[in-house]
Amino acid sequence: MAKIKKKLTKEEKLRLLNSFLCVLIGNLALAFGTAIFLTKLNIVAGGLSGIGIILQFHFAQYFGGQVIDIVVLILTWLLWVIGLIFVGKEFAIKTLASSLIYPLALSLFLRVPAFIQLSETICYYGITEFVDGVPTNVPIGNLLLCALFGGVFVGSGVGLCFLGGGSTGGVDVLIALIAKHTPIKESISSFFIDGTVIVLSMFLIKGNVVPSLCGILSAFVTALLIEFIYIGSQTSYQVDIISEKWEEISNYAQNELLRGATIIHAYGGYQGDERIILRIVFDKRQYRKIRSFIAQVDPKAFVTFTQTNAVFGEGFKTNKKSKI
Repeated sequence: MAKIKKKLTKEEKLRLLNSFLCVLIGNLALAFGTAIFLTKLNIVAGGLSGIGIILQFHFAQYFGGQVIDIVVLILTWLLWVIGLIFVGKEFAIKTLASSLIYPLALSLFLRVPAFIQLSETICYYGITEFVDGVPTNVPIGNLLLCALFGGVFVGSGVGLCFLGGGSTGGVDVLIALIAKHTPIKESISSFFIDGTVIVLSMFLIKGNVVPSLCGILSAFVTALLIEFIYIGSQTSYQVDIISEKWEEISNYAQNELLRGATIIHAYGGYQGDERIILRIVFDKRQYRKIRSFIAQVDPKAFVTFTQTNAVFGEGFKTNKKSKI
């Protein structure tokens, strides 16, 4: 007898909708930051768009002007197929939405006249000398401004995609492939791939050393935004407290912070005295409150705070498999 598929609850539907919106908005922000702030000034910050900028410099004249979005589209789907074959269906499903949305959004921002004008207004601000529509001398201020804001939008977009349980596809497929078949960590392979693209741009695009250096700055800003949006949003704290006032602290945690407390019986290693360790897990917004309260009721308490990246269970996120 065929197995009847369980109907999604309202909560699960809302969670799916929220995940999709995060991936959608994230990819739009990623494409906007790349198209509006980075491409016009050849600021290569790594990734498929960086490869597209390099190829744009050499082959645009043969394809009627704009090739960045075409390069990104081809490479995105090529890597998606590679990921499906060598990484697995689960990863391919997570990258499917981004593989559809990002190339289309990038093409939109690169080809629609209103967005082209917006990009030129920002990137070419204060520049008066052009040859074939390209500025002859770009002030360093323009490069820095565009690198910073490009990094902000790209980092925000990637962070939102991760929050939605998805992946941005593209180079992420190579990173996942390397992590699956080698002991190399994702952060190292990501740095190596993006760094290689940036270094290549210095040699393959004439006079592009300074824009590529600004690309490194943009990549750094991107990493900070991912850390702030994705990792920061997952952060919680665990505190272990040794104090004679542990009951008062426990009551405060349960009644004021609405957090449970675990009582651990322990023995001191020096004199063998029996002690109580009070363990409480709470989110980052409550850090100052509990720290101040402990200092108020028992300034001599021995306290250790440990930062955690994810906590599941009552009072926190439900530990369920992602639907995207």
